Amino acid sequence: SSSIEASPPLHTPRRHPRPPTPPNAPAMALDGLLVRAVLLLSCAAAAWAQAVRGAAEKAAVAAAEYPMHKVPTNPHSDLAIASIVAAVAVPIVALGVMFWLKEKAWYG
Repeated sequence: SSSIEASPPLHTPRRHPRPPTPPNAPAMALDGLLVRAVLLLSCAAAAWAQAVRGAAEKAAVAAAEYPMHKVPTNPHSDLAIASIVAAVAVPIVALGVMFWLKEKAWYG
C-alpha cells in the first residue's frame, strides 16, 4: 500500500514584533478625526444647499405670472439651412480642388 506523507512546510511564518508607537500618535489620531469632521460638515452643507436650491426653484416656478404659451421662432432659419449645406459642400469642394491640383503636379 502506498502512503502519502505530509511534507514539511517550505516556510514557517514568523511573528514580527509590533512596531513601536510613534511619539505623535495622539496628534495623528486627532488629525484623522478632524479630517472626518470636516468631511461630514462639508457633505451636510452640500445636502443643505441642494435642499435650499430645490425650494428656491419651486418658489420661482410658483411665482411665475406669465408662463410662455407660444415659443417664438427664429426669423433667420434660412441661415441654419445654409450652414448645414455648407457643412456638407465645403469638404466635397475641398477634396475636388485638392485632387485637381494633384493632377497638375502641385505638391504645396
